[in-house]
Amino acid sequence: MDGEIVVKVVHVDDSIAIQRSFGRLLASVAGIEVVGHAEDVVGAIAVIDCMLPDAVVLDLDLREGGRGMDVLRHVVHKHPAIKVVVLSVFTWGAMRDVYLAAGASAYFDKSAEFLDARDWIAALVPASGRGDARPAD
Repeated sequence: MDGEIVVKVVHVDDSIAIQRSFGRLLASVAGIEVVGHAEDVVGAIAVIDCMLPDAVVLDLDLREGGRGMDVLRHVVHKHPAIKVVVLSVFTWGAMRDVYLAAGASAYFDKSAEFLDARDWIAALVPASGRGDARPAD
């Protein structure tokens, strides 16, 4: 990738296909680098603690019966500056509200809002790192 990486992302999802697909979308944005992946809670916590990313993309159901909520709670407690973006097939309003109330920064429907999630993360890149104007918050 040309230029300086300014936003580091860890992707936590039990689907390797989703990790690859969304990773390609993120890689298309100047200034973003996916610095780690995990498929379960233990792996997620380890890679987050090691890499200290700017953002975590998080699925709700993980391998080994793990729950994304456990990862979210860890990030909120240990690394409150890290943004957590939930990307899930569970789109019920109540589920979205629970995760946002617990500290997630954003919640997107994996089946319909892939590009919206990518764009939300892309907006974390300072305008000088993207070469374009940053959208207003």
